[in-house]
Amino acid sequence: MKKNVFFGFLFVVFAVVSCKSGTNNEDQTGKVVPIEKDSTELVTDSVELVEQTAPIELNDSINKEKYTKEIADTLIGGVKFKRYYFSISTKDLSDETLLILPVSGNDEANKKIVKCLIDDYSIDADSVQSQLEGRFNAYADDNYAEEGDEYHESELTAYPLNVLDGKYVAYILHSSLFWPGEQNHPQWGDVYFVFDMNTGETISQDDILDATQESRQTVGVKIHEELVNYAGNEEDIFAEAGSGLLNGNFVFDDKGLTFFYTPYEVGPYMLGEPEVFMSKEWLEPYLKKDGILYEYWFNKR
Repeated sequence: MKKNVFFGFLFVVFAVVSCKSGTNNEDQTGKVVPIEKDSTELVTDSVELVEQTAPIELNDSINKEKYTKEIADTLIGGVKFKRYYFSISTKDLSDETLLILPVSGNDEANKKIVKCLIDDYSIDADSVQSQLEGRFNAYADDNYAEEGDEYHESELTAYPLNVLDGKYVAYILHSSLFWPGEQNHPQWGDVYFVFDMNTGETISQDDILDATQESRQTVGVKIHEELVNYAGNEEDIFAEAGSGLLNGNFVFDDKGLTFFYTPYEVGPYMLGEPEVFMSKEWLEPYLKKDGILYEYWFNKR
């Protein structure tokens, strides 16, 4: 596969934030059911298997093989998702795809969620499985490389971080690309989303934060303070304190809201991806009083 296609695959992670509508871990655990292994791939019958599992365990639970294909129904927070895991590791490339996508409830809402997560990666929401299997089969048949290709490593993952009362689902979308012969480290990025599971719409910071500049400036100053604490010194944070730090890249749970920042966004690469958590108690004065998050946190019956 040509190099420019792979770079397009990676860089779209920064553009995908645009599917959010503004400016811009769960309580169930379980074990993976053993899967029979044949000579070339691992295949799970999604009709017969439903796992009770926490999403953070999924990568560790998968048995790494030269060619791996796994499709399974998975329950997270009582909501049914379908997990697609495909990987290949050869002398030419390493490619890994893990997508955990909603399948129960509102079909139109689910389609919106899937489209927002993976549409920019040329995976159509209506035919996820067939497209992924087609690519995997091409890999397994050695029908993927083009003359002049160099060894490279790529990864695409999208999975829920939590499901809240069956109403909201928080997602992380991660992609990375590494050409060892040309780069010192992978190019990578993470984008975070919160979706309304009934409508499929993304929840933006405009949906939850008070719109006044004074409120947003106060939240931005607080974020800057936490970033300085994270870095250990103010010199390593080159982003200015204030509302400009409200980047729309966040998730929330029962306890509070966390903003995430990509490498180089607020500091040098060595900082990695800084995270700033703010408790719901601290945020209460700065929330939109008729907004989704204020309703969820403080007006629950």
